[in-house]
Amino acid sequence: MHKATIVQNILNLSLETAEEYNAQKITEINVEIGKLNQITEDQLNFIFNILSKGTIAENANLYINETDASIKCYNCDFNGQIDKIDKEMIPMVLCPECGSHRVNVLDGNDIILGNITIEQ
Repeated sequence: MHKATIVQNILNLSLETAEEYNAQKITEINVEIGKLNQITEDQLNFIFNILSKGTIAENANLYINETDASIKCYNCDFNGQIDKIDKEMIPMVLCPECGSHRVNVLDGNDIILGNITIEQ
């Protein structure tokens, strides 16, 4: 998914939720992003600041929590978290035990909109 589309979806969901509660302003948005996503925190903030201009989310604080990635290796049966992630190599992930590319990514691709804080 394109980076701007990811941020637009986060913004849209936040605005829809705020509208349900008749909010005048969104002050905080919490987002969890898996380590295997190709969007960085700086990119997310930059794009959000552009897209949120003129909305009730303009100037909202965007809190980003990066979540762990885990895999299952079909070569050596490693099953667990991976710490070293080369963002240049994504979407290919290698097993930290044997270096195989024959892995199934279990976690780390998610983008989850957490809670938002609003003013009414």
